[in-house]
Amino acid sequence: MGNFSPTSTGRPLALLLAGALVGGLISVTTAGAATAAELTGDFDTTAPGTTPAGWSTDGTGGDATAQDVPGTVDRSLRLRDNSTSAPITASTTFGTTSSTVVAGFRLRAAQTSATIGVHLDSSGGHSVTVAMGSDGRMYTYDAARRVDLGAYAADRWYDIRVVAHPSSETADVWVDGLRKARNLAFRTSTSALGSIQAGVSTSTTGTAWLDDVRTTTESAPQGWPRLGSVAPRTAQQIGTSQLIIGAETLDRDYTDYQAYAPYLGRLGATSARIQGGWAKTEKTKGVYDWTWLDRIVDDAHRQGVKPWIQLSYGNGAYTGGGGSGLGGHLPSSPEALAAWDAWVTAMVKRYKNRVTEWEIWNEPNLAGIPVADYTDFFIRTATRVRAEQPKAVVYGQEAGIDVPYAEDFLAGLAGKGKTGLLGGFSYHPYNANPDDAWTYGQVEKLRALINQYAPGAVVRQGENGAPSTPGSFGALGELDWTELSQSKWFLRRVLNDLGRDISTSVFGISDMHYPWGKTNTKGLLQTNTDKSIRYAKPSYYAVQTVASVFDSTVKPLPGYRWSAAPSTSLNVQGFANRTTGRQIVGVWTGATKPSESTARTSTDLTLTAGDFRDPVYVDVRTGAVHDIPAANWTVKGTTYTFKDIPVYDSPVLIADRSTIKF
Repeated sequence: MGNFSPTSTGRPLALLLAGALVGGLISVTTAGAATAAELTGDFDTTAPGTTPAGWSTDGTGGDATAQDVPGTVDRSLRLRDNSTSAPITASTTFGTTSSTVVAGFRLRAAQTSATIGVHLDSSGGHSVTVAMGSDGRMYTYDAARRVDLGAYAADRWYDIRVVAHPSSETADVWVDGLRKARNLAFRTSTSALGSIQAGVSTSTTGTAWLDDVRTTTESAPQGWPRLGSVAPRTAQQIGTSQLIIGAETLDRDYTDYQAYAPYLGRLGATSARIQGGWAKTEKTKGVYDWTWLDRIVDDAHRQGVKPWIQLSYGNGAYTGGGGSGLGGHLPSSPEALAAWDAWVTAMVKRYKNRVTEWEIWNEPNLAGIPVADYTDFFIRTATRVRAEQPKAVVYGQEAGIDVPYAEDFLAGLAGKGKTGLLGGFSYHPYNANPDDAWTYGQVEKLRALINQYAPGAVVRQGENGAPSTPGSFGALGELDWTELSQSKWFLRRVLNDLGRDISTSVFGISDMHYPWGKTNTKGLLQTNTDKSIRYAKPSYYAVQTVASVFDSTVKPLPGYRWSAAPSTSLNVQGFANRTTGRQIVGVWTGATKPSESTARTSTDLTLTAGDFRDPVYVDVRTGAVHDIPAANWTVKGTTYTFKDIPVYDSPVLIADRSTIKF
């Protein structure tokens, strides 16, 4: 569990719902609106010097072949143009569709003096373009008007996402997790898209690299006008919320903060869980090097993300210094305990103006630490935290939801008169089905115990996630996962928690690489073996939408009253704007682990204490916002009835339009 959680040794497997694997790309034709296909393609298995199967090249100005990227262990599609009178292009089809197309790819230029473009095409030509210009600027188009996307650098990968809507002939563009342009009019009018083309222009020479080309088609409710998509907001723009992002394992260098830092604030989570790293800070007895942690804490603060630091893991510099990784035991020798005390005091003194929440040790019950020992250690550490920072919030913690362990811990604190040290208690519930009723039954038992022994302390979901690949390493790794099912899992866990007024952590921001050759694919960002970022997974954008909608202006409505026909296994969570009372209601099916289908069923939903003036429909996973036609809803007093609402095993929202930012 926890920092031990999964990943895989390979790259994400594609979900083949239709179509075929062709070299570096999976091409899919989606029939009707029932199913979207998760596609992930790279060129790693294509022989160097050959054109990937499924791709065609055009132009006499150069060549387009798979090649190893200089200075990396990666293989990508290289487009090399050595002529100023002829272009070179490479293209592939994904099947003509009028549904929304979500396209992702990585693009890199070897220089800033050539013009390089990637296009979503119809039979009539280029409809959406993202380009790197010969002036060193990246750009797109709004109809015929060029739209600047900022400067780009040579020999640097850019993570590009395009969401194109043939129904409205508009598109949105993201670069490195940041939405740079929205509601762009298609360059070429079309009601259907069918292919991707990349190329270097006729008049310039240069080299471009293309990789991780992915396409997904997404259906929309028939006849429901598309209003736009939820506007992502940065952590600075949001201010405060109950959404935490997991930034663990930096203390053991399983991730690289500098690599994922550009994505951190853009996600929208307003706090991050970080492990303090005694062994990394004090490599020589009595000598602290805070450089690595200063950089992280300061940069996170600059981005509007408040660190929440775990005081955990031992230090091998001391005999009896305790374990320095997952499952590690507490420091035990007098020398090591004195050194621990000194490090905790120095840590809190250094960061008390930037950090107000601290957590003591990681998953002591998983490590087999007797509860009496953990209780004494908690008291010892929390006393030193409070001595330096009297108003600090200090959390106890456990793996899973171990009610007996928690009860013995709380009773132990009470017996020693130390419950006043406890500000909260966090748990790590890894379930294949994030709606599992047992989980929340146990959470209520934890809450009852907290209220009994330490009134005013809170219960927090401190670490939880699902892999994006099958055969992953650690918790839930024995099950099959894709980037689609991972996205659904995160959304269901977060909406379940927020609906119960539980502060909730998404574990984690980046895939993690363990020193024994395993990779933890629970990250929202896919990584290379050197821990650099390949691209933001669909789950990143899904969590970005949650962060934008559910900020501190929104409150949960416990016990929200509803009924549905047909009577399916729905999960419904109610929320309201704190000022206006206008509501947001999350709805999804939650009987099993998230599936690999996006097929919807029509459901009639009655909300008996509703408050809507202008209800809209939001698919949280995609961010798409649609008007709910007048024919599909009625109101009588406070009872709202919504007809034929498309629901599936990923949350959708019925929300008053005033609560959604476009």
